[in-house]
Amino acid sequence: MLKLKLNAKFCISCGICMDVCPERAINMRIHNSSGVEGERLAYLALGPYRANELPPSGMMTFPWLANPPHCNGCMLCEKECPVCALTLQQIEEESAILLK
Repeated sequence: MLKLKLNAKFCISCGICMDVCPERAINMRIHNSSGVEGERLAYLALGPYRANELPPSGMMTFPWLANPPHCNGCMLCEKECPVCALTLQQIEEESAILLK
């Protein structure tokens, strides 16, 4: 079994790791804020004649390995990370049993 190690100092929360994962094992955590900025982001899709407001989406923060059994170890997340913030590591079987 694999685990995802994140260097949060470098992560820019771009979501590329989540997008390139063929098994959809990685998700982004959703920001829960009690501050002024709120929990949702609103976007405008700008076009040549008008701007359409897209539905609000949750503000993403850091990636995490949401489905470790689905991870096939292809390491695309690690390779495609633009800031080299991710590392996939093998877990020994004893530690994997404790995580379940």
